[in-house]
Amino acid sequence: MKPTTNDIVEINQVLALLGHIMDTRAYHRLDEVMTPDVFYDCAIFGFGTATAFDAVTELMGRDGHAAAHHCTNVFVHEGPGETAGALSKGLGVLKGGGVASITFVDTLVKTPLGWRISSHVLAFNTEAKPEGK
Repeated sequence: MKPTTNDIVEINQVLALLGHIMDTRAYHRLDEVMTPDVFYDCAIFGFGTATAFDAVTELMGRDGHAAAHHCTNVFVHEGPGETAGALSKGLGVLKGGGVASITFVDTLVKTPLGWRISSHVLAFNTEAKPEGK
């Protein structure tokens, strides 16, 4: 679906809130940003993939996961059916002070409760391309 201006704002809010949920370890709030059957792919950092809240919570809680998450440069685009896509940059502050730069590739669906992430994939910056490019 072609996202409206309101959709784009709501999707930006969801992506921003995800970082806050991860940074405060408030995993009980994942339902505010993700679908119950979400696919979460953090394989580029050796954490593998997870499906559903319990598995995502376990993955996010592992040692070595970034201590702070920042989502920037959000580009929302049309997706198939009732979905929208989002491509954004991510900066993660690692323990010890290092910084990792990645690209988030998200698929979102509009639910009765608002937009929710159904797929969240972390990719190296050179692997992700804007939709249609």
